[in-house]
Amino acid sequence: MSSAWKGFAAALAALAIMVAAGNAFAIDFYEIQIYPTETDPQYHLDLELHSNSTTTSAGSEAKEQIDPHQLHETLEATYGLLPYLEVGQYFCTAKLDNDHYEYAGSRTKMHFGIPQTMDWPVSFGGNIELDYMRKAAEDQPFTLEMRPIAESRIGKVLIVANMPFEKPFSGPGTHKGVTLSPQGEVMYEGIFGWLSPAVEYYGDMGAIRSLTGVQNQQQFIVPTLNFDFIPQLELNLGVGFGMTRASNGTFVKTIIGWTF
Repeated sequence: MSSAWKGFAAALAALAIMVAAGNAFAIDFYEIQIYPTETDPQYHLDLELHSNSTTTSAGSEAKEQIDPHQLHETLEATYGLLPYLEVGQYFCTAKLDNDHYEYAGSRTKMHFGIPQTMDWPVSFGGNIELDYMRKAAEDQPFTLEMRPIAESRIGKVLIVANMPFEKPFSGPGTHKGVTLSPQGEVMYEGIFGWLSPAVEYYGDMGAIRSLTGVQNQQQFIVPTLNFDFIPQLELNLGVGFGMTRASNGTFVKTIIGWTF
């Protein structure tokens, strides 16, 4: 078996483990995005607008977890500090239950890739993020996230696995310790030269040491389209479908970005 196929098999196995492991209490509706190992070019500024809204939810558990009346708008500014390191700042807003748009909080991140040779079948990276949100917007407003990233490419097929570990420092559930929210993506790149369809997965297993049943957790499958009309523009559109009682609903996500 070639090294490329070994990398493909390893990444595919990681995605299978994520789906089988169970899913989540609540995914992050302020930023529904898979992180690659690639970072912004050095000295380049990237601005992104994340727009996410729940369109439906059915059943009492789903309505507690995914409020269909809330909209989330997040502005992300990222700067390529080094060839393999970028830093970023998020400014989050939301239309909450009072039907008014409000400032929801901020986040600070450091995203990096690990330099490697072309012989490696899998590339690696990570993201470290500190969230400091308003209590009105988040049950756990102060959180630290550590996100290992693995990525493999077979021809035009790109496979990315994210494994975010989060430690809340305030709010309910703080005493339960670290949570795990597995995520992944399979993308086919460059149809017509400008269109890359993908299937994304988002889950949340909750606190690692006190996992609940699968139906009380969340998992979403998200078919997406990525448009590459010009190099500076990023455009990602997707619809998420919940697959458990706690995530029995749908949401719409968009990401619009421009690199300066």
